[in-house]
Amino acid sequence: MKNPEIGDGRRRFVVPLTRCGDGVRRAISRGLRARSGDGAITRAGTLSRFDEGARGAIVRAGLLAREAGRTHLDDETLLVALALSDRAAARLGVPADAVREACPGAARDRDRELLATLGIDLDEVRASLPSRIDDPARWRLRRPFAAPLRLRLDGPGTSLILTEPARKAVEVALHRRGTATEDALLRGVLADHRTPSFRALTRLRIDVHRLARAVYG
Repeated sequence: MKNPEIGDGRRRFVVPLTRCGDGVRRAISRGLRARSGDGAITRAGTLSRFDEGARGAIVRAGLLAREAGRTHLDDETLLVALALSDRAAARLGVPADAVREACPGAARDRDRELLATLGIDLDEVRASLPSRIDDPARWRLRRPFAAPLRLRLDGPGTSLILTEPARKAVEVALHRRGTATEDALLRGVLADHRTPSFRALTRLRIDVHRLARAVYG
């Protein structure tokens, strides 16, 4: 087995396996076998663990951050992207515009807002393009090997580091076995009352206990 490299993302050091005990060598070997070649947390780095609705929400969040010129994806933007789904909006019981206003830190899709004033639906424009940037197959969710506590969403022309609250929301969504749904992403939003997205729910006067019973049911 190749000697492993460790580092902080800027500097890397090779650690001779002969300096490691048997238990450490076995743990390193298991970790290297389990990790895919590109640091993906899902098969081939795709969003395959998520169902169609959840994949769409993650991609919408990535597009919102991309079009706002951001290099990170936060939990408020993830909540706004969820609210744009009919199913998640029904769970929340409030319209997407209200959720957007309650999330001051969320990325704003200025192009969508400008085109809407002209009567143009940006989603219809994207759907007509031969190569769609909102195609989930073109997006990858990865965990950099040199920074295993980080989660990165890569898409056409963008690479977004998830903030800690957004990363936790995604990890909670993936915690249960099986396919992760929009309800699973909402469970991730509800998992920590200290996050900006949870505070947005309370500003909207959403009954978080009722919402939790619905998405955990």
